[in-house]
Amino acid sequence: MKQLVVLLLGVLLGLPAVAFSETGTEGEALRQLEFAQAELNLSNYQKALNSAESALRLHPPLYEALAYKAIALEGLGDFRVAESMLVTYREIRGGWDLFPAGEHALERVRGKLGARTAELEALAALPAFDDVSELDTMPQFPDGSDEFLQWLVLRQQIDNAKSRQQIGGGLTASGIGLLVAGGLITGISSGLSVSSPNDSNIEAFYAAGLGSLFAGGALTVAGLPVAISGVTRLARLKKGGVASKQEAWLEGTPTGLALRF
Repeated sequence: MKQLVVLLLGVLLGLPAVAFSETGTEGEALRQLEFAQAELNLSNYQKALNSAESALRLHPPLYEALAYKAIALEGLGDFRVAESMLVTYREIRGGWDLFPAGEHALERVRGKLGARTAELEALAALPAFDDVSELDTMPQFPDGSDEFLQWLVLRQQIDNAKSRQQIGGGLTASGIGLLVAGGLITGISSGLSVSSPNDSNIEAFYAAGLGSLFAGGALTVAGLPVAISGVTRLARLKKGGVASKQEAWLEGTPTGLALRF
């Protein structure tokens, strides 16, 4: 009984300490939010981002820190994530009552996002060419320049198309070879079986011929579409245009442009 009383007293005495600790954490989160606002006013976006993230870690229900984090990311050029965070904040708060600048910020970020997308698509527009060998030699462009990135994207896509063409062509050629060989074997075996029925050797040759036919058919079915897609892609690349994002594309990051494959 004595131990139970001591335990209850300990819990009751500990409650104010817990409440004080939570209040102190929330106060520090608000202080970090003030730091974030001050750094945003000075266009120190990375420091503002760090302070907003600290505020969120200290007190997650402080959703205004999410909005400040979005503005910092906008300053760093990460418009897509900034837009997502502003929309999330609006949904959580049910509007912009506690952050009146948020509506204009969201419109601004979406405008920048659209402009960046158009800029990257224009940058990724590939020139037309007649002969693949024209692009074999790396041009004398500075690393990281727009022209160098265009050449790198185009070269990568050409290599991808040529690989498809060669692999698919090899599979198709092998499949056709097996089909021809299997046809000859089964034809000869069928002719021999007429004069020598129930001959185990002839039956074995016939079975081998059927296996060759099936294998050849499978290789042809697998290789022909790959070869055709390689030829089609190469023909499309020769006409120029925007690079396919499934193969290579340019992406905006807080530190600049990044080439993705």
